[in-house]
Amino acid sequence: MEVQGINHITVRVSELSRAVRFYQNILGAKIVHKGNTDVYLDISGIWLCLLEIKKAKPKQKDQIGVDHFAFSVSEKNFHKAAVYLEEKQVMITRGPIERGGGWTISFLDPDGNELELYTGSLYERMKKWK
Repeated sequence: MEVQGINHITVRVSELSRAVRFYQNILGAKIVHKGNTDVYLDISGIWLCLLEIKKAKPKQKDQIGVDHFAFSVSEKNFHKAAVYLEEKQVMITRGPIERGGGWTISFLDPDGNELELYTGSLYERMKKWK
């Protein structure tokens, strides 16, 4: 088997319209398809599906599963993006800091899913951690 890359990411959300507004307003997502309980978004070529789950259990801090996912951003635009998140009163959980060969800032979507903006590459990170 040869995997070619990530095809899409599906994120469970409790209120679809609220989540769509967040991903559109904060990350510039464009709606590709809207169903009754799901919305497919395009974020700079990344296929992201928001799936509304009405009876989801609250996420536990020590829950096993996906920790976060990160979006690449240029170093040139990073600090403007960090200020933008603060202006939009997005809950920032870490940063902005320089870490692992790039600048990073972590933040939460309305359902507490952790997202990250990161300027580095895998190569730069491995160089720093050798």
